[in-house]
Amino acid sequence: AVSKMDDDAELTSLNDGTDDRFQTILRSEDQYEMDEKDVHEEDLEMEETYSEFAEGGYRAGPCEPFGIVCLCFKRVGNMHVIFETVKDGHRKLWLVVGPFWPCTAFITYPILGAVTFGLGWTFTLQHYPWPVLLVWYAVGVFCLVCLGMTSCSNPGILRRETRRRNSQWVWTKQTSSFRPPKATFCRDCNCVIEEYDHVCPWTGTAIGKKNMCCFQAFVSSCAIMFIFAIFIVVAGSLFVHKQHHEKH
Repeated sequence: AVSKMDDDAELTSLNDGTDDRFQTILRSEDQYEMDEKDVHEEDLEMEETYSEFAEGGYRAGPCEPFGIVCLCFKRVGNMHVIFETVKDGHRKLWLVVGPFWPCTAFITYPILGAVTFGLGWTFTLQHYPWPVLLVWYAVGVFCLVCLGMTSCSNPGILRRETRRRNSQWVWTKQTSSFRPPKATFCRDCNCVIEEYDHVCPWTGTAIGKKNMCCFQAFVSSCAIMFIFAIFIVVAGSLFVHKQHHEKH
C-alpha cells in the first residue's frame, strides 16, 4: 500500500510540474502574466529549442533495442511516426506506433491470428455450419482490424502550448509546455496525451482521446470471440456426443 501511494504521488508530481520528493515549488498567477513583448520573445525561443509537439527530451523507450527497425521514421517523444502530412507549416500525424510496438507485432498479432484462423480451420474440419464459420471469421477479422487501428493511430498527442489559455491549464516541466486539465504526460510515450487513460502493451501504445473508440471495439471483439469460441466448442461437443449416443 505504501509503495502504491508513493507511485501515485510521483505520478501526480510529474504531471503537476513539481517534485514532492525533493522540493516544493510554489507558482503564483503573476508568474505567468507577461506583456506581449515578453510572450513573443519566449515563443520564438521555444520554437527554436523545442519541437512542435509537447514532447520531452530524448529518453530511451521501454523497447529501445528494437528501435533500430524504426530509424527511418521520425519520433515524437517515444512514438514513431509512420506517416504524416504537413499543411501550412503544421504537422498532422496519421500513422503512429507506440513504444511497445514489438509486443503488438510479435505477441498480440500472432496470438490473435492463431486463434482466429486456427480455430476457424478446426471448425471447418469438423463440418460446422457455414453461418457459424462466417460469424467466427467476421468477428476475428474485425478484432484484428481494430487492433491495427488502435496501435497505429495517434492517441491524441498535443501540440506544444507556450501560453496559458486559462487558469485550469497546468505547466508540465517535462515538455516545457502548458496542458489542459484532462491531458497527462505519459512517461513511456514521453509526450502529453489528450484525455490519457493508460498505456496498453498489448496494443503497443497509449490510449487517449483519438484511439479510445478503436480500443473499446478491440476489447469488445476479443470478449465476443472468447465467449463465441466457448459456445461453439461446448455446443459442438454436445452435438457430437448426441450423435454418438444415437448410433449406439
